[in-house]
Parts: sequence; C-alpha cells; structure tokens
Amino acid sequence: MMLDDIHTEHGYICRLLKILQQKLTAIRNGQEVNYGLIKDIVDYLQSYAESCHHPKEDVLYRYYQQHYSEHAGEVESLEKEHEELARLTQEFADTVEMILMDAVIPLDVFADKLNAFVVRQYAHLEFEEKHILPLIRSHFTQEDWLAVSQQYQECDCDPLFGGQVTERYRHLAERLQA
Repeated sequence: MMLDDIHTEHGYICRLLKILQQKLTAIRNGQEVNYGLIKDIVDYLQSYAESCHHPKEDVLYRYYQQHYSEHAGEVESLEKEHEELARLTQEFADTVEMILMDAVIPLDVFADKLNAFVVRQYAHLEFEEKHILPLIRSHFTQEDWLAVSQQYQECDCDPLFGGQVTERYRHLAERLQA
C-alpha cells in the first residue's frame, strides 16, 4: 500500500539523516569528516526523494485535499514545503560541492548549515508521520486508494535501498551496513 511505502521511505531517509547527524557531531568535535559521503547522501535525497518520494506524496495529498476538504488545512501546505525542502537541499548540496572543490568555508558555518538541513528534514518527516499519514489513513476508503494508485506512476527501483544498489551509491550502501 502507498502509505506503507511512504513510511518505509521515511525510515530510509531517517537512516541517512542519522549519518549526517554523526558527521555534524564529528565536525563539532574537530574530527575529520568524509565530505564525499555527505555529498552522496544529499545527492540521493535530491535524486530519489525529489523525483520519486515527494511526487508520490503530492499525488496523495492533492487527492486528499480534493476529496476531504473539511480536513485539508494541514495537508495543503505540504506541496509548498516539498518545494522549500528541494531548495534547501540544493543550497546545502551547493555548499558541500564548494567544500569538495576546496572552497574555504568556515567549519562552524558548514556545521550550522548541516544542522539546519538535518533539523528541517526531521521536522518535515515527523509532521507527516505524526499528523498527515494517520489523517489520510483514517479517512481513505478502498476506492480512494485505488484512485490514488491510478494517478501515480511508480518510480524505477530505488538506487540505494532497492534490490540492486547502483554503483553511484555503493560506498554509501556499505556505510549503511556497517
């Protein structure tokens, strides 16, 4: 079911955010950090979350707004929030890229950006998990689920958590298993 898939994907995203939190702690403790790994996580969030995960949620949320308008208030801001998260992710990706290209960015500035990125991502996931998904689950009928599934074209296999890890994310997959 679509909600189960979304919940599972949220779990994957949380695993990646935990790694970013560990990197933040390492930076604040003056330890060396693998910025390539941070880049891989951000790239994954940009490519998979923004091209497959959020569009799936957006179809669900739009349908909910159209059919359950008396309860739609909490849901209506989420599409804009997805756009804001995409902007935030791009800005953070640009910062990581600059560091990898040897631009001088003070560590405390980078740590603050990393922290803001992680906190914002977690807040979004928590709002969806605690408020929006239960709301949808409580209202949707079998007909609703069928209609929504017909509106959403399932994405190709997840390049990191799917059955086959692509070469691009091999190092990150190994880190997740460690």
